Amino acid sequence: MSYDEAYWHASGLAQAVAAARLHDGDGQAYPPDPGDLIRLHQLVRQRFAITVLEFGVGYSTLALAHALAQNEADFGRLDTPPRLRASHPFRLFSVDANRDWLRRSAERLPAALAARVVFHHSEVHVHMLDGQLCHLYDQLPDIVPDLIYLDGPDPADVQDRHHGLGFGASGRTVMAADPLLFESTLLPGAAILCDGRTNNARFLARRLQRPFRVTHDPGGDVTLLELEEPPLGRDNAALRSLAGRPPA
Repeated sequence: MSYDEAYWHASGLAQAVAAARLHDGDGQAYPPDPGDLIRLHQLVRQRFAITVLEFGVGYSTLALAHALAQNEADFGRLDTPPRLRASHPFRLFSVDANRDWLRRSAERLPAALAARVVFHHSEVHVHMLDGQLCHLYDQLPDIVPDLIYLDGPDPADVQDRHHGLGFGASGRTVMAADPLLFESTLLPGAAILCDGRTNNARFLARRLQRPFRVTHDPGGDVTLLELEEPPLGRDNAALRSLAGRPPA
């Protein structure tokens, strides 16, 4: 995949990933994809995300935490920063059903980034939603994210069956319903990024009740769902005004 090499280096991502790869000596980790990591990093920076929820860990965890650290630094340099109502500002909550991948992702992080990541283990089970097969994690972080990154779970981690149907069948796509649990309390300006998982993204788009704009990028195989509503009040409007600003 082609990628923005200038951004890769200027953002500090190249250096951070190079250092993190020293912990992958056994060769079992998936190699990082610079294009994917740049996309995530730019999304957090451009939207000025404050609290991020990640389903499925990996090098994405490093990229998201790295971008949040830069957002916090920029926020601290503002002359008149808006009030933050978030209970966990500039923090990343990473959910996965695989303890080994959680451990690997944690080991990659330098101390400065590890302090802003909360790793959350949960099993995931088959679930039925209005007669449709899907799955849900058993326990989720009690947060209000302004960005949800959906790249998990692995189908092999989804437990149980319903009427004989499970997610181990070849060709059956994952179908996470977890973002729907957050929808009613998301703030205007929130977004959901589905990495691949196009069938899952379409499932979410059909069921989301609020006005989400859906953009699918076939080249990157990602779908972005953006909540486009007027701000709830002064604080929400002030935070949204930071989106798209050049870094400090």
